[in-house]
Amino acid sequence: MEKIHELQQQFAAFLDTVDLMGTPKGLYEPVAYTVLQQGKRMRPMLCLLANDLFGGKLEDALYPALALETAHNFTLIHDDIMDQAPLRRGKETVYKKWDANTAILSGDAAIFMAYQFAQRTPRPAETVALLSKVMLEVCEGQQYDMDFESQAVVSIPEYLEMIRLKTAVLLATSLEMGAVVAGASEADRRHVYDFGIALGMAFQLMDDLLDCYSDVKVFGKVTGGDIVENKKTMMLLKALELGSDEDRHCLDALYASGQTMEAQEKIARVLAVYDRLHVKEAVERLMAEYYREADRCLDLVNQPEERKKPLRAYAAMLSGRNK
Repeated sequence: MEKIHELQQQFAAFLDTVDLMGTPKGLYEPVAYTVLQQGKRMRPMLCLLANDLFGGKLEDALYPALALETAHNFTLIHDDIMDQAPLRRGKETVYKKWDANTAILSGDAAIFMAYQFAQRTPRPAETVALLSKVMLEVCEGQQYDMDFESQAVVSIPEYLEMIRLKTAVLLATSLEMGAVVAGASEADRRHVYDFGIALGMAFQLMDDLLDCYSDVKVFGKVTGGDIVENKKTMMLLKALELGSDEDRHCLDALYASGQTMEAQEKIARVLAVYDRLHVKEAVERLMAEYYREADRCLDLVNQPEERKKPLRAYAAMLSGRNK
């Protein structure tokens, strides 16, 4: 944990030295507002931890780490427009604080800033190529997520592929980028990437779970939002898999209720079905499988176990999160 805390402090100190503002203010202020919020900063941390795992120089990985955080925030700014979300990390979203047009343009600016940051490394061609690949994959995942809202039936394998693209690949690429900057071998790059995929899958499943069972003051987003928005999450898909015909009919009716039912009543009724079917426990078991897979991938990395401990500790910390 000492190494994690040290890298968090070093990245925070680095952020204090970076000027994210420019003119016109209306373009850059929302970017700075988002990037500088005290979020989890998972992507830069994974980049820095992987760089440290392979003995890389911290200063070589700081701008790639910032590129990943800025690119991630680009996706959040635009996601919040699509979802018309009022809160993110317990604060107003750019969409809510300013307006949709500002959020669109500032999100666009954020991704181009991310590419500029990604070039500021001894291996710019590789880092920019990785960023290009992963951001296109994230867009593919977002499109699948949107498609699922109107798709009558979504299978669990389809859903898992969607979250792999929407969430896991960016965590995996963060680790790979740190490994690349440190000069890791091709085999070790693949092992840490696979570690990130497993970690990202578990992380998104936890997000699905927390949307149903969390305190908005801690989680930072409106609890039950996925239910209100009729999103097909693992919680819903597991309930459909585990439930009886009567349960499936009940859930179908609730998700088809539209504006005819108050949001809180809908959330309560859906959660009652989940509780009866022990959906939370089923999703927790699946998450545990992914965490075990992450451990197995890290075992394959050709580095002493002592160097792997910070990444294992970070994964353990994420597994116990409540926001």
